[in-house]
Amino acid sequence: MNGNFGIFGNDLNKYYRAQLEKEPEYAYFGQQNQWKTPNMRRYFQGQYSNIQNQYMGQLGQQVLGGGAPDMKFTDFLSRFPFQQQFQESGAGRQETSRFNPFTRWST
Repeated sequence: MNGNFGIFGNDLNKYYRAQLEKEPEYAYFGQQNQWKTPNMRRYFQGQYSNIQNQYMGQLGQQVLGGGAPDMKFTDFLSRFPFQQQFQESGAGRQETSRFNPFTRWST
């Protein structure tokens, strides 16, 4: 689907966007095209609750700063630094070659 909703146009698109806020998992897992490697996909498939907690923390900061918590989860995700977070997660999560054989030393 290319986003062309024919005669329903923006109304249908607004409806689907509202659904992403009601079901934030859809918005989160819709970001998978940014997860470039198999290790990155595996890593972020298990990070939904952690990233949602970061979002909720930012909403709390808005309130504590005297503002209204008006940031949408989809807006948060559109600015989320997926690549940076993955790189900072540790070297053990980086892509490794499958053709790197295990070496056993004789002692």
